[in-house]
Amino acid sequence: MSPKIAIIIGLLIRLGLIAYAEIQDKYFNLKYTDIDYSVYSDGAQYVVDGGSPYDRHTYRYSPILAYILIPNVWISSFGKILFSFVDMLACVFMQKMVKSTFLLNLWIFNPLIIQVSTRGSSDTIIVLLIYVMLYLLKKEKYTLAALIYGLMVHLRIYPIIYAIPLYFFIDSHQPERIYLGVFSKNKVKFALISGGLFIGLLILFHLIYEDFLFQTYLYHFTRKDNRHNFSPYFYQIYLSFESITRTQATLTFLPQFLIVILAGLKYYRDLPFAMLIQTLGFVVFNKVQTAQYFVWWIALIPLALQNSKMNNKEILMLSITWLILEVQWNFGSYYLEIQGQDVFTMIFIQCVIFFLANTYLMIKIIENRKPSEFYKIKMD
Repeated sequence: MSPKIAIIIGLLIRLGLIAYAEIQDKYFNLKYTDIDYSVYSDGAQYVVDGGSPYDRHTYRYSPILAYILIPNVWISSFGKILFSFVDMLACVFMQKMVKSTFLLNLWIFNPLIIQVSTRGSSDTIIVLLIYVMLYLLKKEKYTLAALIYGLMVHLRIYPIIYAIPLYFFIDSHQPERIYLGVFSKNKVKFALISGGLFIGLLILFHLIYEDFLFQTYLYHFTRKDNRHNFSPYFYQIYLSFESITRTQATLTFLPQFLIVILAGLKYYRDLPFAMLIQTLGFVVFNKVQTAQYFVWWIALIPLALQNSKMNNKEILMLSITWLILEVQWNFGSYYLEIQGQDVFTMIFIQCVIFFLANTYLMIKIIENRKPSEFYKIKMD
């Protein structure tokens, strides 16, 4: 199957599920649409009414997202359709750099990815921006790549973890006289433009919305969430929610930052691989994990693993095993949320198993890496 046909089929599957979602949401207690989609839509409604998207409780996104989804006020499925098209547009850029049809299809037909985008997650926008940025970097169009990166970090703060490998990757293929160690014209230009755009948007929206800075960025660094999620941290937070300090909540970031820094410095020449390990480590050790977070690192699998020592069968088996473990966690979630049963201990055990599986996956990916440089990868 050619990439073009696969992308078309992938889009049709997504559009079909969006249509089905209308039926499930109307007639079943278990809704198909993600709660975050309602938050986006409500934020857009507040904007239309002349207010702030932050008037909607739990709106913790850039105002730009609310602006984009203003049509949701009149067409409830607009955002889901948009995210699905964006998902497949990301695949268009993906296939320019990913020569393995198998790895490309691993994204297009991944049940988790299909579900996340059709339930209304906006994370496909970040996936598209990542691949556009990588494409521009390969073309050595650093100004445009920097603008994309600055916008990306504005929309979702987590891509800031890519700053280290991005900075050291730029011009790393040049002779030393041009490379100039840790400095070069292109490095500095990329840093100033991306950082400038991020700071400019931050100042602009802070002046417009006084809640913007805390709700969009600062909240995540001191977040205390006692709701069940994929992270093994959740049970400890649940049991000591009233006594846990903001300092304790902030300290949980330390393992993540260690992985992010070390992976960025060690693998920056193989940029997609560095980004994959950074993101996987960041998500695995995060104190809150939801299904949308998995999109962040799964999106990098096709490009990062095309030079892996693992063959397609091994990658497929790892993917299926991971998906089964992800699904088994949802059984506990179902009994807790829908049946109202006290299954917190069971969910905690499932979280620990899932954490160990993700850690093993990260080690397996690193062990099977073939040294390569992103600059040398051929591209259409």
